[in-house]
Amino acid sequence: MWIAEFAARGGVKTTTIRHYVREGLLAPKAGLAGGSRPYLDFTEADLRLLKAIQAGQALGMSLPEIRTLVVERRSGSGRTKMLKALVQHREKLRRKAVDLQAMLVLLDRKIAWLEAGAKGPAPSEF
Repeated sequence: MWIAEFAARGGVKTTTIRHYVREGLLAPKAGLAGGSRPYLDFTEADLRLLKAIQAGQALGMSLPEIRTLVVERRSGSGRTKMLKALVQHREKLRRKAVDLQAMLVLLDRKIAWLEAGAKGPAPSEF
């Protein structure tokens, strides 16, 4: 399928697809339509990869982190490196979750302080 259909099926803009191609995340076949106009030919496998890229981004992974996983997956021999990268990202998310929980506690304290009339010193520590 060509880029417009591919982008529509993936729920993204064609500029996003072109960016992913430039970044090495997607590697569609290239060819010529009518003998002169270059085009990108995407497959169902590319669509699955796009969904994986989107899932990685939803997990908070950067494009370079996702590219590392894509490259390792393509090589077929990067299972250990992929596992290590995913475990590291999981730990990063766990640390972030602890920080977010502390922020929620502080917000709850400040809200309770304001609801009680803002008497006394404002909560300011995690």
